[in-house]
Amino acid sequence: MPRALRLGARVLAIVGVVLAVLAVRAVTAARSELTRGDSLREGEDVDGAIVAYRRAARWYAPGNPYVPAALDRLEAIAMQRAEIGDRERSLAAWRSIRGAILSTRSVYTPHPERLRRAEDAIARERGAAAPATERAQTRARALRELRAPERPALGWTLVLLLGWLAWTGGAFAFAQRALDEEDRVQSKPARLWGTVIVVGFGLFVIGMALA
Repeated sequence: MPRALRLGARVLAIVGVVLAVLAVRAVTAARSELTRGDSLREGEDVDGAIVAYRRAARWYAPGNPYVPAALDRLEAIAMQRAEIGDRERSLAAWRSIRGAILSTRSVYTPHPERLRRAEDAIARERGAAAPATERAQTRARALRELRAPERPALGWTLVLLLGWLAWTGGAFAFAQRALDEEDRVQSKPARLWGTVIVVGFGLFVIGMALA
């Protein structure tokens, strides 16, 4: 096997082991917090249960069954507390759902439908607390605020980071590969790595402007 392929296989193996360890950690931690939340809820400690379920939901990993279970329990608490007029804890549960989901987003946001229900409920609660003549307006304003695009924008931030990596990496590669031992420019690698530097710098500037 060529040296490059052996190196690539080792890197992939290391990455696989690291991801497996992280996945196991996420599953076990989420299960622990979920169990703790159930125990607190059985003991009538609703506030403590909300905190534990929120922590469980933050241990997101694709396929982790304890995350949706924790979100289910938070949603159940929110509706149960609303039924008995405990708006404070109902709102806390809805906010925990929203906070847990947003804290685990990356290039995508998990559980989008559940997030929308939480935001609708939070906006509804804000509207209910306003004077009767302002409730609809307050609710609409709250919903706009909750769903406003987050800054900095994730996509443009990734473009910024990619541009910085290309820019700095290209500069390093140019120094290493486009110059010979007597510091004379080698045309072919100079064109390649010079292009990488220019494109990387351009992406960095665009990302800085739009993030």
